[in-house]
Amino acid sequence: MLSLIAAYAVGRWEQRVTKVEFEGVAATELIVMQNGINEYLSRLVTLRTLFESTNEEVSRSEFEVFGGRLFADHPGILRVGWLPRVNRKERSDYEAAAVNDGIAGYQIRSLAPDGGLSPAPESKFYFPVFFSTESKTSMVYGLDYSTEPIRWATLERARDNDAVATLPTKLVYDPKGGTPGVLVGVPVYAKGTSRTTIPDRRRNLTGFVVGIFDLAQLLQSIRTATAASTAITINAYPPELGPGGPQYRSVPDYSSAPQTPRSMQDFATGTHWSGALRIGDATWQVQAIPTAGGRLIARYDRALIVLTAGLIITISVAVYLGLASRNSRQLALANRRVLELAQTDILTGLPNRAFFLEQLDEADSDERQRGGAFSILMLDLDRFKNVNDSLGHAAGDALLRQVALRLKSALRSTDVLARLGGDEFAIIQAECDDQRTGSIDLATRISRLIAEPFLLQGHQVEVGTSIGIAMAPEHGSDQEQLLKKADLALYRSKSAGRNCFTLYDEAMSAELEARNTLESDLRDAVARCQFELHYQPFFDFQSGERRGLEALVRWRHPTRGLIPPDQFIPLAEETGLIVPLGEWVLKRACDDATSWPADIKVAVNLSPVQLKQAELFDVIRSALRSSGLPPERLEIELTESVLLERAVENHALMERLKGIGISLALDDFGTGYSSLSCLTAFPFDKIKIDKSFIGNLANGHKSSAIISSIVALARGLGMSVTAEGVETHEQFERLRTLGVNFAQGYLLGRPMPLGASKVTLNQIMRTWVQRCAASRGTDDFGRGSLNDASHVRGSFAPAQHHPQSLAG
Repeated sequence: MLSLIAAYAVGRWEQRVTKVEFEGVAATELIVMQNGINEYLSRLVTLRTLFESTNEEVSRSEFEVFGGRLFADHPGILRVGWLPRVNRKERSDYEAAAVNDGIAGYQIRSLAPDGGLSPAPESKFYFPVFFSTESKTSMVYGLDYSTEPIRWATLERARDNDAVATLPTKLVYDPKGGTPGVLVGVPVYAKGTSRTTIPDRRRNLTGFVVGIFDLAQLLQSIRTATAASTAITINAYPPELGPGGPQYRSVPDYSSAPQTPRSMQDFATGTHWSGALRIGDATWQVQAIPTAGGRLIARYDRALIVLTAGLIITISVAVYLGLASRNSRQLALANRRVLELAQTDILTGLPNRAFFLEQLDEADSDERQRGGAFSILMLDLDRFKNVNDSLGHAAGDALLRQVALRLKSALRSTDVLARLGGDEFAIIQAECDDQRTGSIDLATRISRLIAEPFLLQGHQVEVGTSIGIAMAPEHGSDQEQLLKKADLALYRSKSAGRNCFTLYDEAMSAELEARNTLESDLRDAVARCQFELHYQPFFDFQSGERRGLEALVRWRHPTRGLIPPDQFIPLAEETGLIVPLGEWVLKRACDDATSWPADIKVAVNLSPVQLKQAELFDVIRSALRSSGLPPERLEIELTESVLLERAVENHALMERLKGIGISLALDDFGTGYSSLSCLTAFPFDKIKIDKSFIGNLANGHKSSAIISSIVALARGLGMSVTAEGVETHEQFERLRTLGVNFAQGYLLGRPMPLGASKVTLNQIMRTWVQRCAASRGTDDFGRGSLNDASHVRGSFAPAQHHPQSLAG
């Protein structure tokens, strides 16, 4: 009797342990499948950014290339398509455009009740398949989803909720005759428009990105890639949607063992586990059972042992306890695995943001209780986007995995490393003798490690990392504030030129607040045109002839007064406000120059941001036409940095500008990359030597040697040379001796606005001639009195050519 009771108890216990282990394995498998589904959906959502990130229409080739790279080597995706919103008036244009793209006989068609296709009836709007990853002979082209009620209801959900909407299986079939598909729709809205309310979303909708998935193949590929357990059998049943109701659940969309019972009722008769697989806004019911003959079937071996060993109860109990201990460990490991999956980044294997925040909270609690210190290091890879754009997303994923391995090698076992998302990582470092020194040492090691080349797909790739550091309790103990301060320090590192690290200080918060205020004021200033131009003259060194004026923008702030450009131009470039501001400067300078003598040029600086405008040439030509200024009187100044990016496009633009007569100057020569290839490859007319070389003329012969070399090089290439920042007579004489062509600086005239009445251009010329003559002892610039500007060729004496006066 005691043996029977013991055997029964052991059998019940075995059943419970096996069930718990089975449920743990099933839950783990569901998490893996859900993460895989989310990865596929995220790639579909990424495709939406192709349409929402530009104001221009996306071409068919761009869609095919981007979509092909995004979904390459991803089984389970039958096709991906673009459904634009086509108004009634646009229908013929879209049909013609598709035919021109090579889709013969393209028409917007509707699905007939008999399953055939016919031209879509007249409607206010259509949502046809315009782009697709299918071949151009596929019948899906032109199918109007708005004419099919079930499809259209799915797309309406996506549009109104600004979310991914899913049409369950058994309602959408692959026209190729394959397995049932799942339709996933993602709404696309016009760039920069509101989507706060449902009316906003309906008004600003531009179309849908639609994907058709083979759910069975997709789930099988996910389980194969993650080495899914064979100890359980899984079936996935569609939601109870559609006209048929629950009877569609008689056949699963996916089964890991096709020979098992198919209906949900028959499948879940014995030991089973249920869960929900979320795809967009629809939920698939997942059922799992132990695989027949697998390790998760209760065998009652221990009960038989107890029953047959009733006479040796002591030995039986010992065996029972040993087996119980082993199974408890297995159960603990299974539970731990489920927790790890929920807190692990699948791509790199590192902890994710949820785990990082949990560890940060624990570090904060330890710091408060024991008075310790810890640091947060926020890392962001430099030039990661270039890798994705040039080598593809697969190479970008491989780079992230290699970066994760290098970061691990730089850390101690007590440090916490996590991937927060994209190319952003974070580290918690604690228990250092000197927390500040320890953080700096770690950041230094990481910078060196990441700067070493990576080998990706046979290509050697070099990236860097920008790092921001915040420490507790020195910079606070609040979790949110510490993360914010580490982000501020990271931003400072990126602003400082990247591939460096920055330790937070309180001035950063003040700078951020000041920057936000300045940005808001700058936007108002652009809208209200609170800017003015100051002009600084430049003159011929040898003859004394005036050559032109450089236009320099100033901001007339209503409360802070006149703000110099170095305080707002970088912010304008970062925010994109430099584009409208630069256009205003160009037009205003051309307008002002029309009232000057015909031999005076106006020089205008262009920002690297402006050069990225496709319509920049038209903007410059429009400014010349509207003002009536001849192109020969406009000089465009460019810096060396703009020649390193978009070299082909920039060269073409410069050739077009030269073609209409505009002269080009290379500004701040010697402070950037100073590549001689720039001088030979790009059609410059002039080199402007940076004022840093001029200021060092009196301190040694090195600057003189450099300037002499630049002059010789320029002469050999047929270019002239301007010296900026001439402030003393000694500098002037030395530059004249070295053969520099033109001079510009405070010695000859400060930047001055038009509209005052104190100083005229003739007075500037007279003062300059007098200074030169006095410094040289004779009047080498011409004949006549120094008080008579007529001795300077082409003077400003005629009143009809006299510009408005300049104020200093």
